[in-house]
Order: sequence, then structure tokens, then C-alpha cells
Amino acid sequence: MSESKALVRGTFLITLSILITKILGVLYVIPFYSIMGNETNLAPFNYAYTPYNIAIAVATAGVPLAASKYVAKYNAIGAYSVSQKLYRSSFIVMTVTGVIGFAILFFLAPIIATFTLAQEGQSQAGAWSVDEVTWIIRIISTVIIFIPLLATWRGVFQGYESMGPTAVSEVTEQIARILFILIGSYLVLYVFDGDILTANGIAVFGAAIGAIAALLTLWYYWRKRKNNIQTMVASDSTGITVGYGKMYKEIISYSIPFVIVSLNFPLFNLVDQFTHNYALGLANVPQALHDGFFSMLNFTTNKIVMIPTSLAAGFAVSLVPFITKKFEEGRLKEMHSQIRVSLGVLMYITVPAALGIMALAYPLYTVFYSANTDGSTLLFYYAPVSILIGLLSVTASMLQGIDKQKLTVFIILSAVVIKVVINVPLIYVLHTPGAVLSTAIALLFANICNLVVIKKHAKFNYSETWMHFAKIFFYGLLMMVIVEGVSFGLEYFLSPASKVGSLIILAIGVLIGVAVYGGLTLKTRLADEFLGDIPDKIRDKLGFLK
Repeated sequence: MSESKALVRGTFLITLSILITKILGVLYVIPFYSIMGNETNLAPFNYAYTPYNIAIAVATAGVPLAASKYVAKYNAIGAYSVSQKLYRSSFIVMTVTGVIGFAILFFLAPIIATFTLAQEGQSQAGAWSVDEVTWIIRIISTVIIFIPLLATWRGVFQGYESMGPTAVSEVTEQIARILFILIGSYLVLYVFDGDILTANGIAVFGAAIGAIAALLTLWYYWRKRKNNIQTMVASDSTGITVGYGKMYKEIISYSIPFVIVSLNFPLFNLVDQFTHNYALGLANVPQALHDGFFSMLNFTTNKIVMIPTSLAAGFAVSLVPFITKKFEEGRLKEMHSQIRVSLGVLMYITVPAALGIMALAYPLYTVFYSANTDGSTLLFYYAPVSILIGLLSVTASMLQGIDKQKLTVFIILSAVVIKVVINVPLIYVLHTPGAVLSTAIALLFANICNLVVIKKHAKFNYSETWMHFAKIFFYGLLMMVIVEGVSFGLEYFLSPASKVGSLIILAIGVLIGVAVYGGLTLKTRLADEFLGDIPDKIRDKLGFLK
């Protein structure tokens, strides 16, 4: 296989695995919510998953990329023994690191739980206690044992230009995790007549089961490739040696920018976890309501909001190599074209998706979970934030492509500081929607900074891009108004409080939204700017909109 074909295939596999895992990560919440019953029952699971998501962000961002770069670097000059030294030592070092990480989270669990619940001792009626949340966090801490090893092993495979094992292991990890969550929680509650806390404990342990499944997948591929790797090591005649200190210093220094970028949204969630209930307490919101509101913020609405951003994650992965290559070669015109198209495609997809979620917030929340005015209202406010999340993913990747990852780190950390400073005051005034607003403000700041850096260091002119954005928002808002009107009219005949009624409203609303937005952008040829020859093919099949 040629180098270019291998790169395309590898990028496709990684992107596909990201999309599959994110889609599965959204869809499983429908049966899981049904099993658990309501938002308050989901709170312990949600409280435990914030530190878990931080660990996952570290594992899936910086470490694999750093390890793959290191292995590829020395393989390129034939120093296969150095690569062997890395993966042999890393299996030991990362396992020890995992055990240390497990111990840290295990012993910090009571502190995390206390900050999370903003109180000490026993909870009020209807709320979870510090001891209960501590127990849940300690269960999920077991997954930290496996994450560093899992991340490094994936990076080693990628360094050998073998993307398949990483992609397959990510999918098997997600499938195993979800199956264990759904089957385990169902058995606890409906077969063994257990309690909600035990069901939460079983569900969070699914993360460890997923990690073990991923490790077994990598072990299977390692056995198949081991002989080829040993042959490469035997052919090493370079005599190059690298000390362990230098080796791990290089890996850590390279991984830090990627880790910081990937931690952006998990850190926002952690800020919410440590301040949300405290701020609601200051606002005299009854403690019994805190857990349910937090689950709406960081789990139920968050999962739906992440749907439009799923593409952005895979999109960002494929973006870095192309921009890096064009930037280093000085081919700025081609790089500018790629930046313009990338931003356009992102907004073309995420803007109508976000506005559509706003228009159909109530039936969408009912179909996914249950009829809930508070949940659907929060979803309405949260939906447009998905645009900022997707934009940050792509622009941060662009900064890495033009070798400005250090600025990215500063921008992300500054955004987190902004979130920390304004979160409590906004929640105090606006309650849970205040946390959404603080996230939006912090993300807006980060995106503006990224766009300014791209303009300055990539010499990019935004005039055409702003025009595209304006048209996308205009057509998207027209679509939103029409869908909102149709949804309102259907509510005279169908009950949005029932799942069947909401599903019908949702299906009709989505079809009309796609027809309106698609028709407008095809007729005005805005779609042609981003989708290549696809719009012409659609027009030919439809026979109109030409």
C-alpha cells in the first residue's frame, strides 16, 4: 500500500471509530435512562463520570499521539531497537502510573464528593449523600489502572502505521462498556431487586470492563504483528540508543498541548460539578433538586448537544496533517482553501443541527428521556453551545497544524479560568442555565482567540468566511422558525408529553427542517461551496432547485 493510501485509510479508520463511539455514546442513554427512571437516579453515575472523562481525555489525546510520533520518528531512521525499548518499558511504566492514578482518585474520592455536593454529613431527603457518591467514585477509579497502558499501546500501533487496532479497540471498548452498563443495571433493578445506588455502581464499573475489552483487542492484534516487529528490530544496525529519561521527557513534552486541548470540556464539566450545587444552595434552591438539575446539565442535555459536535471530533483528527504539511511547505493558498472549506462545512452542519434542536427541544427530550419542562428548557439554552464546541475543536486543531499549540494551551487554560470566575455568580442568578451561559462565554472567548491567531499566523482572510457564516445562520434561522411553527401546530393534535406523540412531532419536524434548509442552500448554491459535486447530483435526481 502506498504511503498516501495508507494515510487516507488510517485517517478514515480513526475518524470512523470516533464517530461510531460517539454515536453509541449518545444512543445508549435512551435505554439507560429508561432503566434508571429519572435524572436524580442518574446523578451518582454522572458525578463519577466527570473524573473518568478527564482520565479518558488524557488517555485518548496526548499519550497515543506522543507515543506514535516517537515510534514513527525512530522507525523512520531504522532505529527499531529504540522503539522496542519504548514499548517494552512503557508497558511497565504505564501500568505503575495507572496504579498510582487509581490510588490518587480512590483516596481523593471523599473530597471530590464533598465539593460536588457542597455539604458535609448526611444529605437531606431526596438527595444523595457524600458517602454514597464517594463509593461510586471509588468504583470508577479502578478504570484508571488500565487507561495509561491502553493509551500508550494504541500509540505504539499508530507509530507502526497500524491504525486498525486503535480503531477496533475504541469501538470494542465502547460496545463492552455500554452492554455492561445496560445489562448490569437492568439485572440489579429488575431481576435481583437491588437498589439504585448498586445499579449506579455496576454501571460505572462498565468503564473498567470496556478498558479490559480494549486491552484484549490490542493484545490480539499484537500477537499477529509481533513477529514482524521482531524482524524489524533484528534488522536494526544503526547503533542508536536513547536513555529512559530523555525518552519519557520527549513523550510528555509533546503530549501536554494535546492533553490540555482535550481537557477543555471535561474541565468545564468539573467546574460545574464542584460549583453547581454550591451555587444553587446559595440561591436557596432545595437540596433535593440539586442532583436532578445537575444530571440534566452534565448528562441528559449534554448527550443531545454533543450530537452535532460528533462530526467535528473526527473532522479535527483528519485536519491536522493536511494543514501541517501545507504550512511547512509554504503553500498558503492551498492551506487557506482548506481552512475556509473546513470552517464552512463545520458550520453548514452544526448550525442547522443546533437550531433544529432548539426548535424541537421538548419532543426531543421526551423521546430520549421523559416529558420534563426543566430538562427541555435547559436543552433549548444548551443547543447553540454545540456550535462553539465544534468550532473550538476544529480551530484548536488548526492552531496545532500551524505549530501554535503553545498558544492553544494558554487560550484553553484562560477559558477555564473565565468559567471558574463567572460560574457561581451566573448560577446564583439564573440557576442551572447560568452554568450553560458561563460555558458559552468561555468558549466564545477561546474561539475568538483561536480565530485571531489563525488570521495573524496563517495570514488568513475571513471576509469570505464571514459571508458564508451569515448565510448559514440566516437560512438556519428561517428553518428554525418554520419547524417551530409546524411543531406548535402539531401539538393541537398530538400530545408532546407522550413518547409516541413526541416521536411523530420530531420526525415531521426533522423532515421539514432538512427540506427547508437543504432546499434553501441548494437553490442559492451555498451548499456548493462546501460539498463539492454532491449538490449537483442531488439537483439532477430531484429535477428542480437548479
